[in-house]
Amino acid sequence: MAPRARRRRPLPALLALCALLAPLQVTVQLSPPCPSERHYELLGRCCSKCEPGKYMSSKCTTTSDSVCLPCGRDEYLATWNEEDKCLLHKVCDTGKALVAVDPGNRTAPRRCACTAGYHWSQDCECCRRNTECAPGLGAQHPLQLNKDTVCKPCLVGYFSDAFSSTDRCKPWTNCTILGKTVERPGTEKSDVVCSSSLPSRKPPNEPQIYLPGLIILLFFICVAVVAAVISGVYYRKKGKALTGNVTGNGNSTFISSGQVMNFKGDIIVVYVSQTSQEGAAGAGAAEPVGRPVQEESPARRDSFAGNGPRFPAPGGGACGLRGPERASRPVQEQGGPEA
Repeated sequence: MAPRARRRRPLPALLALCALLAPLQVTVQLSPPCPSERHYELLGRCCSKCEPGKYMSSKCTTTSDSVCLPCGRDEYLATWNEEDKCLLHKVCDTGKALVAVDPGNRTAPRRCACTAGYHWSQDCECCRRNTECAPGLGAQHPLQLNKDTVCKPCLVGYFSDAFSSTDRCKPWTNCTILGKTVERPGTEKSDVVCSSSLPSRKPPNEPQIYLPGLIILLFFICVAVVAAVISGVYYRKKGKALTGNVTGNGNSTFISSGQVMNFKGDIIVVYVSQTSQEGAAGAGAAEPVGRPVQEESPARRDSFAGNGPRFPAPGGGACGLRGPERASRPVQEQGGPEA
């Protein structure tokens, strides 16, 4: 059986292909690359890009470089570019709960964010109102702009009693600091209820006599004032009723209209009022007539107040008096021992 002929590999063909590509590879390596950030290649040369805040009004040529112009109002370009126009700033629409947090300039864009109480939602590409935490839950702080509220349960000693997207859990009231006692304990949804005041603590073995003593003192003061007023009124009226004439000198005692009064002297003059008992002998028969009675003062104190002898009025009885003789007239005796 004749031997099988060996298959020839295409080695010469591969070598020929490499020989053809070698000059091309050398040519590519000899061309220097353009800087990727601030230059671009055009017409076999590297041209300059426009700096941030400018746009390219015309590209480079074989004889000139690129022409760049600044961006207009409300426009910007933030990077080195080959753009033929600038970009417009965003409009922060307050009607959509947007507010400008960075106004921007020619090199930086304007940044909008949702107003307080709202957050940005990727679902609708709009601002949504923040979630309100229910009672027993508080908002986690610090609050993050453009993010929804994070609610967490209140710990022991804290509470939240209202729906809120910003309020955190509040601590319970300390009744002891306020001088009160705990009437109802607090929960995660309600505060502690304190009593109106602490129970009074009376010192042991210390009688509480201040208030009763004050009341008794005020009572006696009122009684004294009332008694003084009544006495003053009484003696004023009584003093007006005292009538008569004072006769004598030295140490004397006299009675006027039934009142006994002391008067220094040696003579006692007593006036006694009486009413005439005789018939209508004259016009003044029924009128009271004062009849004087005189006694000694130093030697005979037992004859005080009219106990001595009486002397008839001159001129007869009461009916015989005329004119001025009706008035009481004092009769004076010499002081001495009585027979």
